Amino acid sequence: MLEVVNGFLLVYFLVLCTISALVPTIVKPIVACFSGASHEERSAWAELLKLKEVQKGISMKDEFAAYSKLQRKINKLESELKENRSSRMSKSLAIIGSVHIVLQVVVAVFILISVIWFRREPIVALKGDLFPLSTVLRYPSDMPNAISTHVWVLITNLSLRTLLKPILS
Repeated sequence: MLEVVNGFLLVYFLVLCTISALVPTIVKPIVACFSGASHEERSAWAELLKLKEVQKGISMKDEFAAYSKLQRKINKLESELKENRSSRMSKSLAIIGSVHIVLQVVVAVFILISVIWFRREPIVALKGDLFPLSTVLRYPSDMPNAISTHVWVLITNLSLRTLLKPILS
């Protein structure tokens, strides 16, 4: 029923379309490398944990002044950490958006250039006659009952995104 005419292009476009469908998943590990907590933030977090341990050893009733002083330091560190975390999250969202757009554009340009370059190459030939659709499926190729590069990319993109949607969601 189906004969592969150009196996290289079949696999090539399958890989490009898979990368295109997986860009949102690929972006997360890339951004994680750039938006981790800074050394100062980690040291402030460690200091906060130490202060909380020291505070647990102090009786609030017996040593109220020391307990209050530690509580003020803890509150100050917590507010600084909260500010740093919120600014890091906003930067992370900006980086995620930028990387996502750049990767999608790069993959789309590769696909577009490849489709234009290989526009006359048939990818797959169907056995049998699909009379009303055969002209649309093979355009601009001259091979009868063939699926052209354009149509193959559309079919592959749609199929992969449909198949991967439940897995990636």
